[in-house]
This record gives sequence, C-alpha cells and structure tokens, in this order.
Amino acid sequence: MRHQRIRGGFAAALALLLIAIAGSGAEGTAVVTTPPVDCITGTSTAELVNHELGRYRYTIQVDWNTGTQHALSHLDLILGLGGCGCVCEHFSFGAPDTAGTSNGWLSKRNCTVSYEAGFECNGDPSIPGDEGPLVKWEPKSDPFDCEPGNYGSGSFVFYSDWAPAPVDSGNCYLLIKYATQNCCGELTGVLPECTCVTSVENQSWGGVKKLFR
Repeated sequence: MRHQRIRGGFAAALALLLIAIAGSGAEGTAVVTTPPVDCITGTSTAELVNHELGRYRYTIQVDWNTGTQHALSHLDLILGLGGCGCVCEHFSFGAPDTAGTSNGWLSKRNCTVSYEAGFECNGDPSIPGDEGPLVKWEPKSDPFDCEPGNYGSGSFVFYSDWAPAPVDSGNCYLLIKYATQNCCGELTGVLPECTCVTSVENQSWGGVKKLFR
C-alpha cells in the first residue's frame, strides 16, 4: 500500500510538472491570429498640382501592424465611390512609376520598399468579397529584395482630376493583405469626389496606369 501511495504521488507531481511546462511553452510561442483593432490607420491629403498625371495629388500616410508573424503583402485604398455611376468609365487616375515607399527589412536590416499602384474598378481579385473601386499598391520587384514587415509605416500617392471631398468617419477604407488574411482600418482626410462627366472631356491619363488582373 505504501508503494502504491508513492507511485500515485509521483504520477500527480509529474502531471503537474508537464502541465506547467506545456503552459510555459504555449505562452512563449503563442501566435496572435486575430489582427489588432487598429491593424492599419492613415490620413489622406490632396494638393492642387496640375500635373500631367492629374490635377490633384493625393498622398496617403499609413501605419500598419498585422498582429501576426506575417508581413504586409499589399495595400488597398477603397475610394468610397461604389455609388458613383460613371466611375468605371470616367474615373481619372494616374500614378508615377514609384507610387509609394515604406520601411522594410533585408537580412534583418532596415531598408526602403518601393511600390507601384493601379486602379481596380471591381475590387481586389485576391480578396474574395472585396468589391468596389480602389487603388492598390504592391511592392515593386527590387534587386535587393527589400520587403515590408509585419508592421511599419509608409507614404503612398496617386493623381486624379477629380477634386477632393472629406471622407465619412467610421469607415474601413484602408485594407491590407498578409499571407491569406486581411483586415481593414479607418482613413481620415479626403478622397476624390464623384464627378460624372456629361460629355467627352480631355482627361489626364499620362504615365503609368494599369488594371490589376
């Protein structure tokens, strides 16, 4: 009987030890799979420049944190023009070859990531359920392979002949994709206002303009 009590005490102690070890390991290697509430935030400003790419230059400053080990894949800006009947035919969009930059990482060292931009009328094909007109920024092919991190900040631009108007508060206009996940955050500031033309007008469509596949 005494031998059995000793074995029982040892088994209980071993079980507690294993639970403690497992709990400690889980805590040290836990991966956050739910993005933080403010996974991305940003502000958009517009400046009248009368550039060949468009009358107004829109600049979007953003900060992101995926809350996971996965790095940013690309950034979408939802334009809030879903109810604009002429947007697919007449939205004036222009972007330079390098339409954005952000901080990034190369061999655990800081570097600068360059982005290209494009306009997509019917949402981001890589994100099911994402619909409506948007601007999409993707990292350019970089000979040094500088890549965005799972957190960072950046400045992104595009041009348009459409004049700015204040955006509604409480929106979810900034959208980031990372691995197979995505999340959105609020944009403050201004975006192009719906300007449906009634006649054929000369639009500033110079420079880089492309539709993402």
